[in-house]
Amino acid sequence: LTGPARDKVASRAERFVNFQIETLLKPLVDLKNAEQITGIGRGIAFQLVENFGLINRRDIAEEMKSLDQEGRAALRRLGVRFGAYHVFVPALIKPAPAGLVTLLWALRNDGKDKPGFGDVVHALASGRTSVVIDPTFDKTFYKLAGYRNLGRRAVRVDILERLADLIRPATNWKPGLGQRPDGAYDGQSFMVTPPMMSILGATADDMEEILK
Repeated sequence: LTGPARDKVASRAERFVNFQIETLLKPLVDLKNAEQITGIGRGIAFQLVENFGLINRRDIAEEMKSLDQEGRAALRRLGVRFGAYHVFVPALIKPAPAGLVTLLWALRNDGKDKPGFGDVVHALASGRTSVVIDPTFDKTFYKLAGYRNLGRRAVRVDILERLADLIRPATNWKPGLGQRPDGAYDGQSFMVTPPMMSILGATADDMEEILK
């Protein structure tokens, strides 16, 4: 194709790509355009956009200390979740948006030929809450699909936060203070329970690696 015909095809392709981004990655588009968020909240929104909706909470620990309740509420209204270990957008941990995020990253970073391109998104699409890490894969692909690498396994960050929610009552419990929660031991440590392993699809040995 040459001339006007080529331009017409290019314009149509550009409109299609923009539509896909605005539809599948709407939470990121909304965060980018959220002029109502200011100050520290705006900075966190920017970092979420730059990191495709997933940040380790410790990486923005100082910002989190200074973020007021109004800022938190504004970000929550845009789909941001503040977990114990991650600040993330749960709506993006789905096959379609994760696949598009992976593709956009690969196009920007010459990554379509890198080992693991498409494979981690396939694991996400099959419902895997955790997977054995393939050491030949580019580790970035796990993060782009919403997983965090822990030992030999990569675990979906929303599932890690659910695990933290299960562990917290067990570690907060003190002997003599009400009914002992599942997994509670002595008020300082806890025991791994079947529900903890179940949500991760992991064995007891895997849990030891994940919890290090």
